[in-house]
Amino acid sequence: MQPAQKLLNKFSDQKTLPHVAIKVNQLTKNVNSTMKDFEEIIQLDPILVTRLLRLVNSPFYGLSERVESISKAVVFVGMQNLRNLVTVEALKDLFVDKTDETEGFSRKNLWLHCATVAILAQMIALRIFGMKSDEYFLSGIVHDIGIIVEDQVKGDLLRQVFETYDPKEKPLTQYEQDILETDHCQVGATLATNMQFPDDVIKAIKFHHNREKEFPLKSPVSVIQIAEFIAGKMNYSPIPGKVEPLSPSLAKHFKERMADYKLIVRDLPEEIAKATELYEISE
Repeated sequence: MQPAQKLLNKFSDQKTLPHVAIKVNQLTKNVNSTMKDFEEIIQLDPILVTRLLRLVNSPFYGLSERVESISKAVVFVGMQNLRNLVTVEALKDLFVDKTDETEGFSRKNLWLHCATVAILAQMIALRIFGMKSDEYFLSGIVHDIGIIVEDQVKGDLLRQVFETYDPKEKPLTQYEQDILETDHCQVGATLATNMQFPDDVIKAIKFHHNREKEFPLKSPVSVIQIAEFIAGKMNYSPIPGKVEPLSPSLAKHFKERMADYKLIVRDLPEEIAKATELYEISE
């Protein structure tokens, strides 16, 4: 059995994976799914129902009449936004379940990092590459989910990784391999596969620390790498002060579009406010 799967098995013994999120992902991938199918799943989770109705009746949608039924709310929000809403709600439980304010790494910082990367990824995809897809946001919000598994199962060893980690020397994943015999990219990709996330999202999780392989600029992998770099430079990092450099090709692209990326950084606070209203991602 692979080390990543071993960690996941131990994690599953301690945690119940969010079955609603798994089912919603299954429905999203099925072209024959109907809004009624989504409604039947959502209504099983009272907290999610409350969040959905609060969302659809918020100023973000600006509806003239209040929506009280789950079926109408699902129609207004749409399948892709619904999938992201369910995923965010499920992940918040995993991220905030264990409060850890030790110096260096904390789950709160990791959550803020993932949320920022998700928002930046969506902005980069649209503004730089003209790609409007919710999979960029989804890729960002789940890209470091493997760290949660490592923290839950082998927290002491994970902190040893963070203490020795120097991004100028080698990627974080290599430190993890040395100490944990696996890394959060492999663990996260395995978990995302089990939860039936889209293939592009799984690739983004698996390769977002891979600077040696060339990926298409518009791919979620490249976009997440750029978003992580910007988030790190803005101090939205799970490990303060430690930012891995971009690959040569991405660094060249970033320099060529520097003016556009500066505008993205300028507008980030406003987009964070919008995402907070839409998904309640703030701490």
